[in-house]
Amino acid sequence: MELQLIRNATVKLCYGGITFLIDPYLGEKHSQPSLAGRSENPTVDLPFSIKQVMEGVDYIIVSHLHPDHFDDGARRNLSRQAPILCQPEDLAALKSSGFGNTRAIAQELDIQGVSITRTDCQHGSGEILPLMGVASGFVFRHLEEKTLYWCGDTVWYDGVQQVIDRHNPGIIVCHAGGNAFLRSYNVFGPAFSGDSESLVMDAEQVLTLCDYAPQAQVVATHIGALDHDSFTRQELRNKAATQAERGQLLVPEDGQGMIF
Repeated sequence: MELQLIRNATVKLCYGGITFLIDPYLGEKHSQPSLAGRSENPTVDLPFSIKQVMEGVDYIIVSHLHPDHFDDGARRNLSRQAPILCQPEDLAALKSSGFGNTRAIAQELDIQGVSITRTDCQHGSGEILPLMGVASGFVFRHLEEKTLYWCGDTVWYDGVQQVIDRHNPGIIVCHAGGNAFLRSYNVFGPAFSGDSESLVMDAEQVLTLCDYAPQAQVVATHIGALDHDSFTRQELRNKAATQAERGQLLVPEDGQGMIF
């Protein structure tokens, strides 16, 4: 298997002979509003041209429709005939946008020997959680590959633990960065009255994940492209120095590829 971080949550996964592009966030630098008052988003350019990003892609997977996972850049640049896999909650919206070759993964789907199982996410905690909507993760299995658990936009909670217990993944891709919203820069208006807890895993939760799944290599993504990141890649590496030194935790840069 080969896994390449593109930017934020966007990864290119070559698995069981099939190439998947997960959560295409393809807009230009600063093409979206700020989320924390620090900078417009995304805060960095794509590491490659969109043509290079799309090269060899067989299927596109969309975990949910938040604009840092499927943006106007994706809507403009993806072929309307592109085969897209999504959660059931987003099927109608994608089809109404003209992506007619879209299928929902309600539970499990087999594609040429690659089994993809949808998993639940808890996209935040407390007051902010109802405002974040439904997001999904996915488990990939193939007879000749290690099992991969792509957690999606979730904090550490018992649902993640249950997926690890059930599937015993050898590779886990988690979304780190924390990404809390602040009351002082409230993108939700009166619906949200206070500072939020993390929307995805923070550094402590990444450490908890590593400790809970010592058999797995953990790849931390969703860092370095949004102005409401709670920490940097280097700060995560420093916090998780023991896990990084023993090779369990990888914190790739944009464009970096990894072979497992």
